[in-house]
Amino acid sequence: MITIRLDDQDRQLLTVSFPADPIGNDIIRAVPGRRWSYSRRCWVVPNTRASVVKLAGLYGKEHCRFDEAIVRLYKPAATPAVVEQATNPVWPPVGKEQPIRKPFRYTPPIREYDRHPVIVAISETLKIQQYSYKTLKNYKQALIALIRYADNQPLENFTKLQYQQYLLFLLEKKRLSGSTLNVHINAWKFYCEKVLQRPKEFYDIEYPRRPHKLPTVYSVAEVKSIFNATTSVKYRTLFKLVYATGLRLSEVAHLNQTDLDRVRRLITVRGGKGKKDRIVMLTDKLEATLTTYLTSYKPQTYLFENEENHEPLANRTIQLIYSETVRYAGIQKRGGIHTLRHSFATHLLEAGTDIRYIQQLLGHESILTTMRYTHVTADKISTLKSPLDDL
Repeated sequence: MITIRLDDQDRQLLTVSFPADPIGNDIIRAVPGRRWSYSRRCWVVPNTRASVVKLAGLYGKEHCRFDEAIVRLYKPAATPAVVEQATNPVWPPVGKEQPIRKPFRYTPPIREYDRHPVIVAISETLKIQQYSYKTLKNYKQALIALIRYADNQPLENFTKLQYQQYLLFLLEKKRLSGSTLNVHINAWKFYCEKVLQRPKEFYDIEYPRRPHKLPTVYSVAEVKSIFNATTSVKYRTLFKLVYATGLRLSEVAHLNQTDLDRVRRLITVRGGKGKKDRIVMLTDKLEATLTTYLTSYKPQTYLFENEENHEPLANRTIQLIYSETVRYAGIQKRGGIHTLRHSFATHLLEAGTDIRYIQQLLGHESILTTMRYTHVTADKISTLKSPLDDL
């Protein structure tokens, strides 16, 4: 993929970046006025319509990823769909996709169990009590696995001892993790206690030791490189908003324009995790970024909308574009857009912000959840003296 952007140092130039490729270097030599910039570590060409057309013709339009500013400069009447296609082209190009075997989690659900009495009963109960779609999906999958294991035996006749044996089967044969086993137990307990109205029961099973993993955190330079690698104003604004406020993906996707309080300098997050509202800060720099975005896109209801139906952007769409942007930025650290939220919390903590404020901004119910960021703050650890220094 070829990335073409307006040069930050000289607006009379365009920067052309692509992975190390001798063929690409040979092709660009056909563009008049091109030169290699050692300071920018990329090619630069004159900022003219002829250069843009030449690049698209040489490399193929479907292989070019243009900065939104270039699209609006040379195609001022471009529709939002055209801008979206130019700034975030489909990759791989249409007709050149490689057959990819999707992992198990993307396989379609087993529809034959949708009308099973147990699945119908637990689905209706979860919907009445307004549980999230994710909980509904996880509980259904857990109980479908139990139904298949029971081999048509009515689940209401399943004893505690039988379920204990089922958990051992999941642990020893299926080798499920402790957190996945917990989902199965919670689904079964919900069915017994909420649907069958049985008294509460405790299931004692020794979980495998869970790994204690620290969240991935970007440096400030890496965060800047992600923003610089984002060619779309819409998604650059969205990524900046996540880093500036620590919002979750679903929260930023469903943010409404009326949630911005420019007078009190606040953003209201409605119906966050656990259906809880909270407020985060609206800083001057973030407000200026949002104003620039709103002037160009003019969404109707939601802050970040699908241009066709004016519904919130799909979470999967945001994740895919974020992953591609991180790849363009050359960052090797693994992690999704949630890593910007981790970086927000860690950088605040390193700046001396009270952890109670960070807990409130992140929407954590327990301070222990927020405390894990104390293990990844590098400002104090990097200044410690090693015994090697005394040798």
